[in-house]
Amino acid sequence: MTRAPYLRLPKPRPGAQDAHESLPAFVAERLREAILAGTIPPGALLRQEDVAGRLGVSRPPVREALKQLETEGLAQYRPRRGYVVAALDPQDIAEIFEIRALFEERIGQAAAQHRTEEDLVALEAEVLAMEALPPGSPEGGRAFGLHNRRFHDRIRAASGMRVMGELLGVLANRVERYIRLGGRLANSREQVNREHRDILGALRDGDGQRLGLLLRLHVHDAGARLLRSLKER
Repeated sequence: MTRAPYLRLPKPRPGAQDAHESLPAFVAERLREAILAGTIPPGALLRQEDVAGRLGVSRPPVREALKQLETEGLAQYRPRRGYVVAALDPQDIAEIFEIRALFEERIGQAAAQHRTEEDLVALEAEVLAMEALPPGSPEGGRAFGLHNRRFHDRIRAASGMRVMGELLGVLANRVERYIRLGGRLANSREQVNREHRDILGALRDGDGQRLGLLLRLHVHDAGARLLRSLKER
């Protein structure tokens, strides 16, 4: 079992923690982003003293943060070893994408009714940012993953379906690191960009049925591509 490579992570800048943010939330956010970005790999040991020393906090908020990540499916507690970064097997991934496809369809139907011009402008900006990224580079893959997440988060927010949106966010976190790896593949990105354009067009037209169908197919195809890429690795 490997130890998490915290020394490769930049220390937080002075003042990086918002004065109104709790220490457990601050630690959880730092760890969450490192896990989702793939900086800390599946199976890595999350030693509380390492995290506390790296982020300049005491161990109690680290314990609380790790418990939060466990509820999100990003960390697992193992007796006599402590917390490790959770890994997913192909069956888990398939189930998550199946559930997401159903939820995203309903989210799309609602978003078409409630979206605003501000939503459309923000989504257009995310699509343009993804289309402008250089193909094939690791840096471009990471940026693509971030813009892709913002694109889908914005549609969920536009739907007004808070509970379903929160559940989708949890499910998305569990597979986000694998999605970001897939974002490094140029041919995959080109297809996703085309699908995002179609999704945005349906949202702009207010066509809930078409938008829901496009989102369901988009998520289903993303899951299928991801499972194929994992088998080939």
